[in-house]
Amino acid sequence: MPYNDPHTAAPCLWVMRTEGEAAFEFSVAEFDGTKDDRLAAECVLLSECRAKYGRSPTANFGRMPDGWVKSTGNTAALVRSGRRRRGYPDSDARRSADEPAVLDLHGNPTAADWATLAWSPWSPMLAASPVTGVYRVRRLGNEGRSTDTDGLEGLAYIGQGIVRARLASHAAKGRRDDHRQHRAFRGDVQCSWADLAGRSRSQRLEVECDLIASHILMMGHAPYGQFRG
Repeated sequence: MPYNDPHTAAPCLWVMRTEGEAAFEFSVAEFDGTKDDRLAAECVLLSECRAKYGRSPTANFGRMPDGWVKSTGNTAALVRSGRRRRGYPDSDARRSADEPAVLDLHGNPTAADWATLAWSPWSPMLAASPVTGVYRVRRLGNEGRSTDTDGLEGLAYIGQGIVRARLASHAAKGRRDDHRQHRAFRGDVQCSWADLAGRSRSQRLEVECDLIASHILMMGHAPYGQFRG
């Protein structure tokens, strides 16, 4: 089995080909724009696919087929620590269920009920809860509106993980003038989160993708700090 990099889908596709005898075809579309633009388009395509078919593409969001453990990455740090590992069969390993799509084509990304999730009230970033789930960040500009320094409306960032730890990391970026996400996390910044306790990392990534796609389709652009880490 290949390692999890340079491409995270490779281990899953390898199992499908070698164990399931799958054959693959591919199709390519040229796309003008920056890397950030391509990543935004990828989120929209994935989320629209999930909404249409009721499931995610098999090899997306880090998933593996039932009965297989994924390879680790192949970084120098993993090699030094002895934690680099090829994937292997495990009869107890199970692919997590696909999280239902929450693509929202009409709601305001700052609303309390956005994408049908139970969002917390907006609060300062360092007051975030240690729950595991998804979170959203906004900067308050003129007249208390959620906006960046160039006047773009909407959110600064959408993420997932252990909320308090992730937001502490973002706050540190806001204090670094040389960081690409400095503008998104400096100044009057607030956060709001939704608890997804019991969901796997793959399921949280699905919800995160749907939220980013919802923001793009509603606001006309990704959150202005997204894809710049």
